[in-house]
Amino acid sequence: MNKTPLLIEMDQIKEEESHKVSGVRQSKFSIVSRLSVQDLQSAWYYIQETWKSGMSQAALNMPFVLALGANSGVSAAMGLTTAFIAAFVNGFFSGSNHSIYMPSWTITGWNYVLTQQYGIQILPLATLVSGLMIYLISLFKWHQLSDYIPQYVIEGFYLGSGFLFLILYSDYIFGITDNHTNVGQKLYSNLIEMYISYYERGDLYNVIYTFLIFMFLQFGYKFHRPFPWVLLTTSFGLLIGNLYPTEQCLRYVYGNTRLQFNFIQINELNLGFESILEIIQLCIPIAICVTIQNLLCARGAQSLTEVKCDYDQETFCVSFANVISGLVGGIPCCASSRMYTLNIRLRDINKWSSIINACSIFIFYGIASQFFMNIPLYVIAGQILLVVYQFPPWNYLIKLYQTKRRLTLFKCILISWICYNYGVMYSTIIGCLHSLFLFAQKMSGAASEIIVNTDHDPRRSSYIEKEQHFEDDLPKVDGSYTLYRFSGSINYININNHINQIKQLAFTDYIIFSFRYVSVFDEQAIDKLAIMIENLMKSQHEIYLTGLHKTMIEEMEYNSFFKEFFILCHDKVKTLGQ
Repeated sequence: MNKTPLLIEMDQIKEEESHKVSGVRQSKFSIVSRLSVQDLQSAWYYIQETWKSGMSQAALNMPFVLALGANSGVSAAMGLTTAFIAAFVNGFFSGSNHSIYMPSWTITGWNYVLTQQYGIQILPLATLVSGLMIYLISLFKWHQLSDYIPQYVIEGFYLGSGFLFLILYSDYIFGITDNHTNVGQKLYSNLIEMYISYYERGDLYNVIYTFLIFMFLQFGYKFHRPFPWVLLTTSFGLLIGNLYPTEQCLRYVYGNTRLQFNFIQINELNLGFESILEIIQLCIPIAICVTIQNLLCARGAQSLTEVKCDYDQETFCVSFANVISGLVGGIPCCASSRMYTLNIRLRDINKWSSIINACSIFIFYGIASQFFMNIPLYVIAGQILLVVYQFPPWNYLIKLYQTKRRLTLFKCILISWICYNYGVMYSTIIGCLHSLFLFAQKMSGAASEIIVNTDHDPRRSSYIEKEQHFEDDLPKVDGSYTLYRFSGSINYININNHINQIKQLAFTDYIIFSFRYVSVFDEQAIDKLAIMIENLMKSQHEIYLTGLHKTMIEEMEYNSFFKEFFILCHDKVKTLGQ
């Protein structure tokens, strides 16, 4: 039975990984690009498998790409340039198998501030610097902290982003461009007033056509998902827009925009030392926001596909993409569009979708931009509604409701509300802080074991030692005693609960603190523990420390009290095995 080229290539890859010393070498192109291409036949097979997804993503994302370039204070053309470079880098360097790279929409505000202060020439330099900062983040592995972001924060981010895009591009539905000509904020004080104005000034037929396009796409994907229905509506828009030109098209919004490259020109900036420092300071939040958005996109796709993402690879690729984007005159970029919009499975060849996406941008808005800019707004609005509808995690929200996890559902909706009203970064930070407080509260319990002997009966002490196997904990004492055995971790959170428990113990002649089951020690907890033991000694208690090991003693000696205690009271210190 003849195998397809893809299966042949996969067999070759597995054989090379298991027999690295066999002398078999990959082609130079494969080593550089990691695309597993050995010949033209396999490359052609990959193109056949991914052309629909790559071209469809190019058609879907173009309204967002154009708007992000314009809203950054530069031009829509710079948004196109960034999308082209970012998609190409993502594909050739295997940054993400489930996302399409394009300009980052979380940092348009910072982009705008930079361009207003230093001109549009500064943004490529800021993009380059941000890319280098993201690379430093990848070296320190800070991006791996995304594993600790709760799922409801991520899905709340997507839910809020969906509503944000719906409001931002709702003017296209009515055939007007208030939100994309920088007059919407001047005209309207609230959403109700805005939509009343849209209704009065808008085109009702444009609204009807928009929803017809949306319903066609939605039912098309319900009927047969693998078919590129977006390309069908885009072709329809090209035909209608060029046969029957209208002012309600992309050209009316952005003018004659096309793909263009302007290499970075640092010499023309004439920046002083203070200006350079200020630019670096503004690049820090840009780098952080780009990294967070990129990882949120990866986490979102990971939860849907149930396939673990390579965060190291993701972060390295987004840093490299920003460096290249800055060199050719682009703006900050990252993974911004999840491929699951087209029901694409997470596969190794999906990187080819990103390459096809880049080639499609070059064809659509480089070679044939004069035709594609004539697509009517109702076609664009219908496709945007498809993206907005599939943006929120409906399956996740329905699952929360069905399993009666109403509190988590409320948190998700609250995060989305914060995202919509105050921005993505605020919602993410607030959600993470809230989850951190809950985690700290749950982990602050003082795990311990307490045994008290107050009857001065040596036979009872002997019985306890024999039956409970406390030989390593109980020193030879004559009188009443309390054995307080710490368990698990002693940290700055639960040490207060430990102290409160110890304060409530009945008075005994001896207090024995056992550390034999302590796994983690915290320096702040050590300092508080030292203060407590010092106060107990002033209250006429005899203190014994047992179950210590060498590493623990070394950590405790950084505290002056414990260092003196180990010297003066060494007979009251018992290490493990003594």
